[in-house]
Amino acid sequence: MSPHRVTSALRVPADLTVVGFVRSAFACVLEREAWPAEGAGRVLLAASEAVTNASEHGSPAGGRVHVEIAVAPERVAVRVIDEGRPGVPVPRWPSAPPPPTSLRGRGLVIIRRLADDADLAAAGSGTEVRLGFHRVAARVEALQDLVEARAA
Repeated sequence: MSPHRVTSALRVPADLTVVGFVRSAFACVLEREAWPAEGAGRVLLAASEAVTNASEHGSPAGGRVHVEIAVAPERVAVRVIDEGRPGVPVPRWPSAPPPPTSLRGRGLVIIRRLADDADLAAAGSGTEVRLGFHRVAARVEALQDLVEARAA
């Protein structure tokens, strides 16, 4: 694992067919940086949802989506920026999940629950999603240390 921050950025078509490509590219970076599987799974699912939303709702047909992952020893940061669509405001985090019978509307709920920190903001005429994830192994080790300290 690199002791420094490693960043990879892509500008991809706003098309759902690229979601798997982005997920695979991010998975390669996470694996190369020895990110634990538990944490990598959270990053990949949340990033996939963000890219899906940017492609499906945030950029016009023929538009582009900027995606970026930055991996440091204890943290991963993901950015997804769409071009925006006229008249479509910056989305807000839902206050509650949609009804169980709803076929859509879970992407932002999933993203918010998976990420350790998340932000939605205007970026030009589009939306920027910023996600942060702490290394799961570090959190597990910290909990184990706490349990051991209390047992002593």
